[in-house]
Formats: sequence, C-alpha cells, structure tokens
Amino acid sequence: MNTDVWRIIYIRLASTLPATGALAGCLGGKLGRSPIQLGAVLPLSADGFLGTVAEHHQRAIEQAVTDVNQEGGPLGREIELTVEDTALDPKQAKDALKTLSDVGVIGFVGPVVTDIAMVLAEELPNKDIFAVSPSSTHPALATAGLSNGTKFFGRTAANDIQQALVMAKVLNSDRYVGVESVATLYVDNSFGAGLADTIESNVSGDVVASVPFPTGRETYSMEIKKIVESGADAVAFASESGNTTVLEALVESSYEGEYVLSEGLLPSEIPPHMDGMYSASVAATNTTGAIELEQKLRDIAPLAAYTQQAYDGLFLMALAMESAGEASATAISNNLVSVSGGRGQTVSVDDFERASTLIDAGRDVNYQGASSSVDLNANLEPLNAYIIEQVDGGAITELELLRSSFFEGKMEQ
Repeated sequence: MNTDVWRIIYIRLASTLPATGALAGCLGGKLGRSPIQLGAVLPLSADGFLGTVAEHHQRAIEQAVTDVNQEGGPLGREIELTVEDTALDPKQAKDALKTLSDVGVIGFVGPVVTDIAMVLAEELPNKDIFAVSPSSTHPALATAGLSNGTKFFGRTAANDIQQALVMAKVLNSDRYVGVESVATLYVDNSFGAGLADTIESNVSGDVVASVPFPTGRETYSMEIKKIVESGADAVAFASESGNTTVLEALVESSYEGEYVLSEGLLPSEIPPHMDGMYSASVAATNTTGAIELEQKLRDIAPLAAYTQQAYDGLFLMALAMESAGEASATAISNNLVSVSGGRGQTVSVDDFERASTLIDAGRDVNYQGASSSVDLNANLEPLNAYIIEQVDGGAITELELLRSSFFEGKMEQ
C-alpha cells in the first residue's frame, strides 16, 4: 500500500442531511452532521513482525469504523478515519500526531509500541486528543496522559504488572519452578526493561543477573555468558513475539535452569527447544465477538498479536461518544468506563445499533470485546484473567487460571 493511502483513509458509508446539517451541529441532536474525525497511529513502514502487526491493526480498525458507520455512527454521524505512520521513530510519531490534530481528530487507536506511546502520551492533553493503545503495556502508562482530572490515554491491552505477577508466581511457587535465584533476560527497550523490573520486584528468590539484549543480532555470546555465569536457577525471559533468537541460543548453551516466558512468545508450531518452558498468557475468550471478528478478517488469518485489541479500541471510542452525547476527547475519556466497566446489557463486535438503542433508552451497556471482556478500570486499562501454561511435548498445557480477582490490590507498583 502506498504512503498516500496510509496517510488518509476515508470510510464514508453513512450520508448526511444537507438541509439540516448546520442546525444539527448547533443543537447536538442525532441528525446528519459533519463526520467525526478519528485516527490510527501505526508503524506502517516497519519490516517483519511489526509491519504485519501494523497491517492487521489497520484492517481491524477500518473494520470497526465500517461496522459503526453501517449502523448509524456515533450521534448519527459517520466516522472519518485518518491513518498515520510512526515508522517507529519518535519524531515522525510527533509529526503524525500533529497531522491528526490539524485535521481535527479527537481520538485515535495507537501507538503500538511502548516507546512511541510514552512520547505521544505527554502531548495528548495539549492537543486535546484521546489515544487508546492496543498493545503498549508498560506499567508507567497507567497514569499517562493525565491532565486536570482527565486521562487522555487508555489501552485495551493489559498492564504488564499483570503478566509480571503471573511470571513471579511461577518462579516463586513450589508447584511450578520454586527457585532460590532468578536471572532476567529482557529486550532492551521500555517494554522489556519495565517488565523485567516488575518481575524482579515480585520474585522471592535472589535476582542474580539482569541482562538486556538488543534486537536484530545473530549472536548473543556476551548476554549468554552473563546468564550462565550467574548460576541462576531460572530465567525470566521478557521479549516480544518474533524476537527470540537469544532464547534459542541460551537453550543451546551450557545453561541448565528453568525458563519462564512473557506473553505471546509461544508460536502456533512450537519448536523442540521450548519444551518444558512456562508462559504467562491472557486467558483466551472464545466469545461471539472474537469469533465474529475472526470471520470478518479471515483473509488475513491468523491475526497478528493485539489485532483484536485494535478493533476494540475504535469501537469503545464510538460507544463512549454515543453514551456521552458528545464527540470530544474529554467525552471519550469520561465515558469509557461506563460502556465497558462490567455493568449493563452486554454488547459486542458489530453491535453498535443495539448499543445505541439501549443508550437512548437510558440503559447501561457493557462492551464485551473481541480481545477480552475489556472491563476498564479508573486508569482506562483492562484487568484480565491469565493462564499459567507449560509446553509439554510440543503442545501447550494449561496449568492454572488466575482470575482478575487475583490481581486486585496488587496493581499499584
């Protein structure tokens, strides 16, 4: 897809009433009016895994816009979508945000990676734009984008404190690993460092090594040497999907300890070197919404990581505006919990018309998403159930379900 198509994608499936458009804009009623400007900020020009993620996220966001517009749109208005490329570069990401601001965008889905999310979150209040990230999971983002009581940043992916607590439980419990010493091996970026730090704060054993590794190298002899020399009983490995070369090299080394992996690292076809490894994973939700979105996007199956969260992010913004009776960043922020907090009539993927009817009747709605129940808390992030898993003979065995109640009271770290 060329860059012109990347920059601005217009989806216009609803019509306006030209004779009453200006009056409707003044009265705020559900008459045809000018489109609501929403956006997406994705690493569209990235290579490899992240390039695929960006492509799939864009498709999911476009699908959400189509679904909402075909069922009347928020406040009877169509959504117009502008898509910008970050190129994984902070400066270009800021330029992308400026472009969105210039065209009147009030909310967008993204960014994908934590480093870019941290840069843009600081800018959001001044731009009066709300962002909902489908995949930026760093604990520090729990309070990002807060200004004068309004939070301009939310996410549909779980806070990394959750998976850190699960990994720490595996390392601490005699039921699983139960070790006296731990080493962390983590990708050298904000995501990896934040996750490793939280794991280290929650393990009961001694942390004998904390080793970052850069991406894109073929050999990691120095990093492996540090792990081996540490004598750690187990390694907590924190990385992103598709970035596990160093893990395979460590398995082939003289290191003989246990392994606990962060979320999303077990591929559909599990290689032999991962046998016996533990993992933390968000509990799968084979809901109607998840199945329906998979059908809508079946031409790009299997869906890349966090694609479902991207759909949920756009759909939730539309529901929040409908609930507020207003299209603004503040309205989105102040109403996200009311449409996803776990109370009210359940609505899901492609249920916008039903949700709108319920809201008009004064009923509460509770969006159950494609990715999870998406029950957002005061920090505008979900508290999900997790599964402790282990690889056994090339298959994944689910060992324990940790419900959201396991994490309550433990998220402020």
